[in-house]
Amino acid sequence: MNTNRKQVNQNLIALLGVMLLMLFTPYGYAQDQCNTTLECKILHGDTATDCKNSRSDNSICMCGSTECAVDNPLPEPSNSAAVPGLIQAEDFTDYYDVTAANHGGAYRSTGVDIQTTTDTNGGYNVGWIAANEWLEYNINVLQAGNYTANIRVASNNGVGMYSLAVDGVTVSGTNTVNGTGGWQVWITQTANLGYLTQGEHTLRIAVQAGNFNINWVELLLAGTQQPDMLGVFNKSRDLLLANFDSRPDPDDIHSVAALATMLKDSRFSNVQYHAVSGAYGIQGGDYIEATHLFNLAFGAGNWSNAHTNRDAALATVYSKVAATLTNGGDIWVQEAGQSDFSADLVRRIKQQLPAINTQVRIHIVQHSNWNQDKTTPADLTYVKNQTDYIKIADGNSTGNGTPGFNSSSSANWNRALNHAQVGAIWQEAKRIADNAIANHQGWQNPNIRDGGMDFSDAVEDCWIFGFNSLTNINSFFDEFL
Repeated sequence: MNTNRKQVNQNLIALLGVMLLMLFTPYGYAQDQCNTTLECKILHGDTATDCKNSRSDNSICMCGSTECAVDNPLPEPSNSAAVPGLIQAEDFTDYYDVTAANHGGAYRSTGVDIQTTTDTNGGYNVGWIAANEWLEYNINVLQAGNYTANIRVASNNGVGMYSLAVDGVTVSGTNTVNGTGGWQVWITQTANLGYLTQGEHTLRIAVQAGNFNINWVELLLAGTQQPDMLGVFNKSRDLLLANFDSRPDPDDIHSVAALATMLKDSRFSNVQYHAVSGAYGIQGGDYIEATHLFNLAFGAGNWSNAHTNRDAALATVYSKVAATLTNGGDIWVQEAGQSDFSADLVRRIKQQLPAINTQVRIHIVQHSNWNQDKTTPADLTYVKNQTDYIKIADGNSTGNGTPGFNSSSSANWNRALNHAQVGAIWQEAKRIADNAIANHQGWQNPNIRDGGMDFSDAVEDCWIFGFNSLTNINSFFDEFL
C-alpha cells in the first residue's frame, strides 16, 4: 500500500469537512458545497475540476464548465471486460477492502483506494492494498483456450503477495511483489490461468500480503489446447488423495489393488496421487497391516501410514496437498474410510492457507453409508460444511447406479493374479485378505470369505475419473486389464 500519510490525512480531513457541510446544509447539498477542489473530487471523482467560490457561503463543485450534479454517478465499469484484453484495476465489479474510505480520493466512490498514476498511458491505479482484500472483475472470454495474465504492479518496499482465481477456483500460484523502487515504479509480472471456456467468468485478484499497487491486468490467449482431463480430474495440476481405513473390513485390501490397477493404465499417466492407510474413525475392530501391499501398489514414497504415526502422516499429506493448492490444483479425496483424517487435514489447510477456499478446492467423494456412520459426528459435519462433499450411491449395494464391485464369484481371480503388470499386487492383496478371514481378523466379509472379490471402495475412483459406465467386476477387468 502507498504510505503517503500526509496525503491520507489531507483526504480524511477533506472528507470530514464535506460530511459536516452536508450535515448542516438544510437541503443536504446545495450551496456552500466545498472548501477545496479535493473535497469535490472525493464527492464526484476526477470529473470535478474546481471548487468555485471556495471558502464562501455559495461555493460550488464544478465539473468542467458546469456545476457537478448532486446525483451524478461516478464512472462504473462495463458489465464484462472482453478477454483477450486489458482490464484496468480500478474497473472492478466487486471488492472487499479493509477500510471504508477511498484513501486516494479518485475515480470512484467506494472503499477501494484509487489514485492517479504516472505509469505509461496514465489513468489510475489501486493502492493502499492490505492483506485479505480482493478485487473481482466480470470477464467475457471470446475464445476458449489457455490463458496467461500480465499484472502491472509497483511497491516502494515490498513484500506483497497475491494470487488469481477464476470462478472461485485459484488458478495461479502466489506472486510476490518485492520493492520495485517506488510506488510509481512499475513492473509487469506474469501468471498462468490455465484453460478458460468461452463465455462469462469472474476473475479475482486475492491479496495474501499487502504493501503494493496494481495498475492493470492483461489476459492473453496462450494456446487452444484443452486441459488434460480424466473425468473431473485435471491431470496437469490436481492431486488424488486415497484414504483407506483398513479396519476392520478387508475390502480395503482389494480396493488398494483395484486402484493400483487403474493407475497402471496408460490413461492415468501423469495422475498425481498419495494414499493413506489407517484413515479410520470411531469403529472398533482390528487394523489390517499391509505395508508390503501399499509399497507394491503405490511405491514407498507415495503413501503414509496414519495407523502407526498419525501426526507424521498428516504432516506429509498436508505438505503434498499444500503444494498442489498453491500451484492452482484441486484435491480429490477417495474417502475409502471415515472422514476423521480428512477433517484434521482441512483444519490445517484453513489454518495455514486461509486464502484457500476449501469448499471449492477440496472434493471429498464418499460412497459408504457405514463409513459416514463411523465418522466422528463433529468431523462429518465439518467436512460437509467446509469442503465440496460429494455423497454418491453406496457401492456396497447393487442396482443403485454405482458399479457392483463385490461378488462371491472367483471367476476373475485368474486374470488378476497372472497379469504381467499388476499380478503381484493382486497376489499380495489376496494373501492378506484371505489371512484376515482365516484368522478371524477384522470383519468376516462374506464375498471374500467365499472366495470372491470386494473392491467396492473403487466406485469412488470410477466417479472421479469418469468410468461410471462400468457395472461389475468383470467390466472393471475388461476395462483395465
